[in-house]
Amino acid sequence: MDSTKKEKKSRLYHLDLIRFFAALYVVLYHYGYRGYAKDNFSILRFPELESFSKYGYLGVDLFFIISGFVILLSVRKSSFMDFMISRITRLYPAYWFCVILTALVIYFFDGNIFKVTLPQVLFNLTMLNGFFGVEYVDGVYWSLLIELKFYILIGLILLFRLMKHIKLFAYILLFFAIAQLIVPFKDAPTLLKVIYYVTFAKYSAYFVAGMFFYLIKTGKRSIFNIIPILISYVVAILYAVGKVQDRNLRYDNAYDVNVVAILITVFFILMFLISYGKLMFLNKRIFYYFGILTYPLYLIHQNIGFIIFNTLGKSMNKWLLLSIVLILMIYASYLIHKFIEKPLSRSIRNKLTNSKLLNTIRLRTEPTKLGVKN
Repeated sequence: MDSTKKEKKSRLYHLDLIRFFAALYVVLYHYGYRGYAKDNFSILRFPELESFSKYGYLGVDLFFIISGFVILLSVRKSSFMDFMISRITRLYPAYWFCVILTALVIYFFDGNIFKVTLPQVLFNLTMLNGFFGVEYVDGVYWSLLIELKFYILIGLILLFRLMKHIKLFAYILLFFAIAQLIVPFKDAPTLLKVIYYVTFAKYSAYFVAGMFFYLIKTGKRSIFNIIPILISYVVAILYAVGKVQDRNLRYDNAYDVNVVAILITVFFILMFLISYGKLMFLNKRIFYYFGILTYPLYLIHQNIGFIIFNTLGKSMNKWLLLSIVLILMIYASYLIHKFIEKPLSRSIRNKLTNSKLLNTIRLRTEPTKLGVKN
């Protein structure tokens, strides 16, 4: 059975559904609020949507919880090399296409609001530009840097065969998230700043919660797995409150901290229900097709969508245009998955899997099971 079939067999389809709606909420945030409210990215305003759509930035926070959950699901019997190949083939094919497509649309259709240069595009293609302060071709790519840091740390754990200590790793992430609340980044000594940066302290509580939700899902329902989730929840709320304060300075006090807290609470409740098997009635294979749209939709929607709004917004009904752009982005995401992401991922996976060099490394990093005690 190849890796794709194994993935489908173990896939939690209701997570695909939740992830799709998280991505759609991010899209609505950009189209229904962010584009007009800040930096004049879009000429179209949708005041009827603003009270709901302005909180869509939190969809990324939900992504991070799901990532913590899914990564442990995917590395149960994985080696370092298998994990790295799976992440490369998962992240890069659609990303390469979307970076190039977005850059071309910006170059040919917009030279005012958005600008790109060839060196910038080439550096973006590595997905490492965020480590070096090189501007993103599309602002939504910022979250990929956080994901990359998490994957690198998990990869190192696999490399050194430390999966039996995965809970300790999660506690360490949570410790530094709490530490940054006590000693803020700007006041921290240099070494601590480096640790904060490496451990993505502002967002790590979400990943930690997702990891412990996964452990609960596997039957490890010890109080020692529930307590870290509760602590992660409190830490996430505290960071969210700080983020609201910053956002209110930039968006004229548009945000209500209570609404943010409620939404984050809903995210944790959803993951709690999934971990305890209470949403299995939604675990239908049909939702797989929602899941495959999520990543390309997230990657292509923002700048290209704004350029379409700015090009056609004065000559079309704004609601009709919004509907057309949403449908276009969803359909484009399907095409990207079918004709770019899926075949290219398969091709790259086969080449990497059959590489003599990588197979030599594989022999030295044999699979280890996720041996975590209750």
